[in-house]
Amino acid sequence: MNIDQQPGNIQDAAKRKQAWRDAISPVFHAYIDDDVEVSPNVQMKNYNLQRCLFGFLTAPQQRIERSTQQISQQGVDHLLLRIYLSGKASLRRNGSEIDVEAGRFTVFDLSQTMVSDATEVSSINLLIPRRSFERRLGDLSPQHGTSFRFDANPITRLMSDHLRSLSHCIETATADQQDSLSIATIALANAVFTDPTRDSPYERETILGISIRQFIEADLYSFDLGTEKLTARFGISRTALYGLFEQDGGIATYIRDRRLSRAMRILAGLEGGPKRLISTIGYECGFETEKMFSRAFTRKYGINPSMVDATYRTQARYEHGATLMSWIKEL
Repeated sequence: MNIDQQPGNIQDAAKRKQAWRDAISPVFHAYIDDDVEVSPNVQMKNYNLQRCLFGFLTAPQQRIERSTQQISQQGVDHLLLRIYLSGKASLRRNGSEIDVEAGRFTVFDLSQTMVSDATEVSSINLLIPRRSFERRLGDLSPQHGTSFRFDANPITRLMSDHLRSLSHCIETATADQQDSLSIATIALANAVFTDPTRDSPYERETILGISIRQFIEADLYSFDLGTEKLTARFGISRTALYGLFEQDGGIATYIRDRRLSRAMRILAGLEGGPKRLISTIGYECGFETEKMFSRAFTRKYGINPSMVDATYRTQARYEHGATLMSWIKEL
């Protein structure tokens, strides 16, 4: 399966720029200056190899950011390994800045914040769930924002050659071949990170927060989803739980917002299936009564749920991270 996004094919310059922002939004927020023209060459293509996502892109001059809010809302726990084929970028994270040029690998930990200013760049990208890395490697979070040449050692050179070759053969590979290639790719990525040496500025609470958010997402339909259930399930105190969700307005607010986001997707028709009653959708999203659901929905979106139709799909996709983010969460 692949997602082939070609914003460059859009004739209108303003719409082309917005289409690029939408394409990259599941992973990064993109900021493009008004005087920057997005080239007709921009594109992004991603392949779902089940164990990992592999893809390549040609991006315009831009600033990309992964914010605390985006991390909190998505609850994904993956490493992005990117090899820059052309262009250059400056990367800021953890209070420091590095410059990245063509021919270098850069590592992004999607559970940590970053900001990058880049010229027009092309790159090959590999997204792997953290759990796919072997325990012997220890905590890989210190690798966030690190950069190294593709020929830094024989293993990194092998990884670079592998990814470049993969970009040429992935299109014609069968499903079975793609499955075998994903296994080999993850094995090589583990080899690349065999010797992590930096001290970690990373807070382990972030991993716990992501685990809790993933649990919440899968349990939104349950009426008993709340503080008691979560503290018992994860063995933490109320104070610790509240601290993890303080930036979201509290645990109750976070759960309510996730339920409403799911309801918006259902109402806008993004979940498929037959049309359902408003009360049924409310129950499926964890609201005990239709009145409670309608009141909360109207307060957040400024519209009664009965008025939502397919014209709200753009907003619904944005909140849930679109198809690409769904793939990332399923890895």
